[in-house]
Amino acid sequence: MLPFPTFLVLLYISISYVVPLYATSRPESSKRDNPRTIKSRMVKLTFMLISNLFLVPFLHSQLSGTTSHVSFKDAFFSLGIIPGYYCALPYPWHFGQFVKDVTKCIIMIMTLYCGPVLDFILYHILNPKSSILEDFYHEFLNIWSFRNFIFAPITEEIFYTSMLLTTYLSLVPRSQLNYQQLYWQPSLFFGLAHAHHAYEQFQDGSMTTISILLTTCFQILYTTLFGALTKFVFVRTGGNLWCCIILHALCNLMGFPGPSRLNLHFTVIDKKTGRTSKLISIWNKCYYALLFVGVISLKDTLQNLVGTPGYRITL
Repeated sequence: MLPFPTFLVLLYISISYVVPLYATSRPESSKRDNPRTIKSRMVKLTFMLISNLFLVPFLHSQLSGTTSHVSFKDAFFSLGIIPGYYCALPYPWHFGQFVKDVTKCIIMIMTLYCGPVLDFILYHILNPKSSILEDFYHEFLNIWSFRNFIFAPITEEIFYTSMLLTTYLSLVPRSQLNYQQLYWQPSLFFGLAHAHHAYEQFQDGSMTTISILLTTCFQILYTTLFGALTKFVFVRTGGNLWCCIILHALCNLMGFPGPSRLNLHFTVIDKKTGRTSKLISIWNKCYYALLFVGVISLKDTLQNLVGTPGYRITL
């Protein structure tokens, strides 16, 4: 059972990310993809983030027990926002280990998404009309991409991974903690925080109530599982928050795997027959096999991410 003050801090951190999303008087505030709404929300979340970067470590320093007192300085640095700084180690600056962790994290994601990555490469090689530069322009150079691939990964990981986990580590006695608790309880806060999308969908009125409920339940489940993954990475890399941010950004970029883009193009848009059609069909089967291989290999790549035991957060 969590101490009541600790639970209040955890609840505050979780809610403090969602409240600024609706703290606006604009009538279009319910339209999350409206550029004005996005800008307004990012400004408010930035102010909330800056406030919490000082408030949360202050709460940790004030509420931590006398036997395991945490100073404001240690609480601030343990958030992991400074690249290469490992607060749990006697000599905290380890840029080499930081780079290794980030590199392993990128390799892990590329392995997980080996099917979609190879499909993307083959699509642009075999389709001369496609343009990687044009795809890049439409995919990245807009405010929606900035929100999805940069702003959201950074802010969500600081709030829902770093701040939540360090609250557990600072305010709950280590004898009462276990790794399963660290991975799943904070992840549930992260998953439930996404339930606010249901309110936006109700406001929009374009979906039925059943569809909204099913979509929301799936999103809570998916984000809770993803949250457990980033919590695992944070703990096993000794608090390397930037691994979690890069992991989050890459997963947002890749998205939930869908059908093969190459297969869709050559079976729907530019239909092929004969040998080419057979090769495309074979690739489509290989694509789904690679999706399965990527998921199966996740366990091994996560273990490879751990690296030196001395860099792990220990209980």
